[in-house]
Amino acid sequence: MPTKFKYVKVKDLDEAFDFLKDGAKPLAGGQSILPMLKLRISKFDYLMDINNLDLRYIKEEDGKLRIGALTTHNEVASIKTLSKVALTIADLQVRNRGTIGGSLANADPSANYYPALLVLDAKIKLSKAKGERILDISDFYESPYQTKIREDELITEIIIDKESLNDEFKFSIFKKGGSAYPNVIVAMKKFKNKDKVRIGIGAVFEKPIVLDLDYDNPEKMANQALSLISLKPLDDVHTRGEMKLKIIKNFIKNMLENNTSDIIEIFERKEKKDSNINPVAFKADEKILAKIKVNGNEIENIVEPRTLLLDFLRANGFKEVKRGCDEGKCGACTVLLNGKAIKSCLTLAVQAIGNDVRTIKGIKADEIKNAFIENFAMQCGYCTHGFLMATYDYLKNTDPKARDETLKYSIKNICRCTGYVNIIKAIKQASSSLLDEN
Repeated sequence: MPTKFKYVKVKDLDEAFDFLKDGAKPLAGGQSILPMLKLRISKFDYLMDINNLDLRYIKEEDGKLRIGALTTHNEVASIKTLSKVALTIADLQVRNRGTIGGSLANADPSANYYPALLVLDAKIKLSKAKGERILDISDFYESPYQTKIREDELITEIIIDKESLNDEFKFSIFKKGGSAYPNVIVAMKKFKNKDKVRIGIGAVFEKPIVLDLDYDNPEKMANQALSLISLKPLDDVHTRGEMKLKIIKNFIKNMLENNTSDIIEIFERKEKKDSNINPVAFKADEKILAKIKVNGNEIENIVEPRTLLLDFLRANGFKEVKRGCDEGKCGACTVLLNGKAIKSCLTLAVQAIGNDVRTIKGIKADEIKNAFIENFAMQCGYCTHGFLMATYDYLKNTDPKARDETLKYSIKNICRCTGYVNIIKAIKQASSSLLDEN
């Protein structure tokens, strides 16, 4: 359970700016803040849930692509140029909750967006009670977990010139550990009608960097890129700094030699009002009566603001939802929130007030269940509920065809029996069954 804090869910920007004055910490997707609170890495006295704000959109205006700060990673993936950037973030459940603005504000040096947005010359709009300002993405990041955002400001929009999106774009990552952060990120833009290449690098140094090179022999350019970097590469638990430099060199060479763009075609998302927005605004300083609809029935309980949705569900008899790693990695606690798979150990119960929660007992998923049984994918059964819920959302909302290029980036739950082959077979069979049915 996280450390204690006060909680408020605001209804509009004006109210949000008022609570910022009181020292409230903005809470968007919460996929980084909640693990830090649970592990006692960070402590915040006041969390301000901003998910009611009208900041979830992708639109084109005056030659600009504008992305609202609360646009989720899975929604960003519908932008062709950024499809691979967004789809290689963690897993399906994290991408359903995590937001592009939250990722940029968190400023993890290994985050996916910074190298990509650096080569695309993106800008960030910061808003406050009286006015706004726009910063280049290169000026926004200061150091690990530190940005130029002020205490009275919120990230409200990311802006990219449409012309920049017409250039050839490539994106490569190296990572170990399933849904963990990458160990090396390289983004590249080849300018049209110019002998220029821009390269963004992340997860290697204490901050993301960007390099501009003249087009030349790939081997020579890769060596030149490394020679221009004065920062020392960082070691991590999976990859030493020297190895990261070798990976960067190989990535740059391969990206220059390969003339195809890195775009992952995904299931087209229809424009619709975000179903995760709960219009109710409220405060919870100590305890609150939480009314949450679970599998069609409204459940009431007195909870603290820090009570996890996982604990709320299990306390009310929904034992099919399992507690696993408790850090948001294994996916055993996956449920559907308004039709989207999320990790209930990374979601507060108060965030689900007025929303619809489903476990496997509350959905019709016979094709998926049967496929798991017929392919012996149930195994010990502990993690099965989480796999079924993630698979249901993936096949319904992301890629009904279960193509390898999207499947490997989406279903990353951990199987305690390590029997992933049969699980993949089951997902493929369920996909075929659902397509035949339609």
